[in-house]
Amino acid sequence: MSKLKIAISGIGAVGGYYGAMMILRYKEKQIADFYFISRGDNLRAIQERGLQARTGIRTITAIPTLATDNPAEIGPVDYVFCCTKSYNLKENILQLKPLLGPETVIIPLQNGINITEQIQELLPGQPVWKGCTYIGSRLIRPGYVEKFSGKERLFFGSENGDEEKQKTLLTLLTNAHIKAYNPKDMNTRIWKKFMMISPAATITSFFNQNIGQVIDQHYDMFVTLSSELKNVAEAKGIQFPGNIVYKSIEAQKMMPANATTSMHSDFLLGKPTELETLTGYVVRTAEELGIEVPTYKFMYKGLAEIPYPRS
Repeated sequence: MSKLKIAISGIGAVGGYYGAMMILRYKEKQIADFYFISRGDNLRAIQERGLQARTGIRTITAIPTLATDNPAEIGPVDYVFCCTKSYNLKENILQLKPLLGPETVIIPLQNGINITEQIQELLPGQPVWKGCTYIGSRLIRPGYVEKFSGKERLFFGSENGDEEKQKTLLTLLTNAHIKAYNPKDMNTRIWKKFMMISPAATITSFFNQNIGQVIDQHYDMFVTLSSELKNVAEAKGIQFPGNIVYKSIEAQKMMPANATTSMHSDFLLGKPTELETLTGYVVRTAEELGIEVPTYKFMYKGLAEIPYPRS
């Protein structure tokens, strides 16, 4: 069997961690080649020193087969993990066309409900699976990723996708000590994750506070926000357990008390944010369904109009 070719687009908190774990496992085995697509200072650091990833008490250095900002240097691959932020989705996906052969599978690990559908619209006929991950990690500086959560989980799959390819990828990931799963109910899995990240990203960004602070000071509003999202999800046909609101909020307590969300961090740094994906999507979908989401609308309006940094 020929070696697999796996590309990871976006070598940040998510792509960097998973890429490093796979390279660590397979660097001396004739199983797969790994390609990193990055840019700027992060790319230069990886090209010069490799990617460093700190997991708990150890720091590993991962050297990919090639790190580049030009996918044409890689050519068609077997799997592409898309780990860039969703606000540049169209630009990033179209940039990846040189990686795509007719059998290349795209696995997005981006935040958002309809990411797979958006990619399928951009690339009709291309195999695109669903994916999501639970992980607490950050790109601390160029070429250095740190995982700070004790647990992580990666879900991927497609009801209509090639079953053998799904089994192959699952084996590759789990043998690299990645907690990967290939469930049948990916749509529900993605909504469950969205229940965790959308309210948390919205409320931390709106109040300009970390997770511990919003839970301590704005718990009731956190519950209200999450309940509004639950109503939208159920109107879309998603069946949640009755305790999903409180369970999702309680899960945030597993993070360090001073940790915040990726969207809040991007606001603080003056970067583009996933406001439209994580907050605006809920407002627009609720309007389409005729559902009231006053808390989401209030915070969305505030975040769209009030600039950072705040005094």
